[in-house]
Amino acid sequence: MRPSLALRLALAGTRTDRLRVALTAVTAALATALALAAATLLSLDNRTLRRYQVIVVDQPDLRELTVYALVIACLPVLALAAQATRIGAPARHRRLAALRLAGATPRQVTAVVAAETGAAAALGGLAGLAVFELARLLLHRRDAAGRWWLATDVRLGPVAHAVILIGLPALAALLAAVLTRSLHGSPLSTATRAARTRAPRLWPLLAVGAGVLTFVLLGTADVLFAPGFLLGLGSSAAMAGGLVLGMAWISERSGRLLHRFGRGPAALLAARRLRADPWTGSRTVGVLVVCALIAGALLALRDYHRTSALAYVLSNARPVPGGTELDYQGSAMRMLGTGVGFAAAVAAVGILLALLETVAARRRAFAALTAGGVTRGVLVRALLWQAMLPVMVAVPGAALLGAALARVLVGEVAVTAVYACYPADCSDAVVRAPVRTLPWFVDGVEFTAVSLGGLALVALLAVVAGATLRERTDLAALRAT
Repeated sequence: MRPSLALRLALAGTRTDRLRVALTAVTAALATALALAAATLLSLDNRTLRRYQVIVVDQPDLRELTVYALVIACLPVLALAAQATRIGAPARHRRLAALRLAGATPRQVTAVVAAETGAAAALGGLAGLAVFELARLLLHRRDAAGRWWLATDVRLGPVAHAVILIGLPALAALLAAVLTRSLHGSPLSTATRAARTRAPRLWPLLAVGAGVLTFVLLGTADVLFAPGFLLGLGSSAAMAGGLVLGMAWISERSGRLLHRFGRGPAALLAARRLRADPWTGSRTVGVLVVCALIAGALLALRDYHRTSALAYVLSNARPVPGGTELDYQGSAMRMLGTGVGFAAAVAAVGILLALLETVAARRRAFAALTAGGVTRGVLVRALLWQAMLPVMVAVPGAALLGAALARVLVGEVAVTAVYACYPADCSDAVVRAPVRTLPWFVDGVEFTAVSLGGLALVALLAVVAGATLRERTDLAALRAT
């Protein structure tokens, strides 16, 4: 098959197919911009200080935290890209089956799928590069001291650009080919359906338990150097992956409990749906749960920062001066909070797409229920149950777990005769043993606001998706093929 023909077949389709291509391009643009920003920060020389006005760019430690924040922001972007490939899945499966019936081989159908995703990701990558360069041009300015505001004086080399602009579309095309490999193996509809019959497994959540145990050991041993840092980074990645992959098990168990104790048609419909297909949208919801985990840790660190400032005041009888370590901590937490907020916003878009896809894929089932006498209000409440039940415990629990891990890892805040001294040589300070410790954990009002905010966000998205049920419950859908 010629590349031009594969691209032509890939871009053909309905309005839903064009929406899938557009969303793939948007996610690729976001991922490209974030990757270029992270690569720019990593290319800076750590030995050069006081070149930039923004402290999180100028300080090497805060610069690494900025890179981590960009990586955190990339997680929901990747989840959104995976969710975008499922838009219009039934019609896409029929189109691929038609290509097989017309004589196309499985390899040629795979080429069509890869061309669609790769071309959209390539266009999105070029758009992301244009946005990054435009932002770099607009933010390229100095202050009176000659310092740049951001690292706009650093340009990436051609190798880094090639790796990002070619690697991301190639990876997207490969993932699309892998995710749809079981959908075009046969032109028969009974064989192209990739339904899962086994219940989700518990093992992904065991990675969360292993990560928690590792953090407890790190906090007990007080390992703060390179081995402990790498171990903590690996544990964080394992916990995030375990939460994302374990949401299917949580959804299935939630459906079981709701089926046993729930009352009313809406609760029972949602319970049966959660048990029948717990994987739908579970990964995008898992990304939101990971954001809640990180948000809980940040809330605990914010309380630690406030308690440390109070301890400094009690120890030195003077306010915290600017340019100190406490000032750096506040800047780092604000930067990480911005990254988590962006990640939660992108995760919300992914959840909305998953709910809309659920409603669209089950239009015949909704129409049949409507024909049987089920009202639209019952269907909306069932969709709300289905969206809310898995996150009602997962979001507050993840936030509490993140706060507890931060508390264990950081430790106590001590009040001493001289809590800290500047300049760094401490030539005029007498450091004494701790007088007492100050209790700290997390502010209850902030924790409640974050938890309820996450739940309210999911509820709002479910209501928005339920608003599309009017056209999905049309009885004409019973005659659709």
